[in-house]
Amino acid sequence: MKLYLIGLGPGDPELLTLKALRLIQRLPVLFYPKEEGREPIALGIARPFLPEGKPLLPLPLFTGGDPKEAERARREAARRVREALSRYGEGGYLVLGDSLLYASPLNLLPHLEGVAVEAVPGISAHQLAAASLLKPIALGEEGFAAVTGLGPVDPEGLDRFQSVFVYKAKDLEALERAFPDREGWAFLRLGMPGERVLPLGAAKGVARDYWTLVGLWRKGGKR
Repeated sequence: MKLYLIGLGPGDPELLTLKALRLIQRLPVLFYPKEEGREPIALGIARPFLPEGKPLLPLPLFTGGDPKEAERARREAARRVREALSRYGEGGYLVLGDSLLYASPLNLLPHLEGVAVEAVPGISAHQLAAASLLKPIALGEEGFAAVTGLGPVDPEGLDRFQSVFVYKAKDLEALERAFPDREGWAFLRLGMPGERVLPLGAAKGVARDYWTLVGLWRKGGKR
């Protein structure tokens, strides 16, 4: 049995890799994350390319603050994957963005013993964010950092990076205070319908969701 974790890119179907396209068309069954109250974005990216009649199986998305409920959902998702793979032999899990960057299906791996897993890279949101502004991610000896914004972001140690990307950014005001010497931009639903790219200060009062990304660039940096 084999499971492919297929990175689909940040939202724009035109950013699928050729490998991802080939797999979603060839594999006999595809899994996608589904959570109450949220549209299945990963499935929406792949849908224009899916052959008619392709089996599509929703899996519970194990988020939230209850560890026991998260564990229950992961075990149930793994059970459904195993059951389908025993029938089809192989399948693909549709992943928003890159398959190994803040990707929820990675939590399934401890429950999939005996299943071969292959990760298929996808374009990450920070790559599209930098491209949309024509700003470098990193140059020369400088590096970049990607961190999560689900909790407070400590700027200590991040000053050496040319750019810092905050995934799932929640508190934009705190980010602006923590990085006063950086040029900040908020990317709302990047690559998806309704996409908005705003200077960080202008985005603080704008409605946003779980997929908000913030990019922070060193002021006066090279372009």
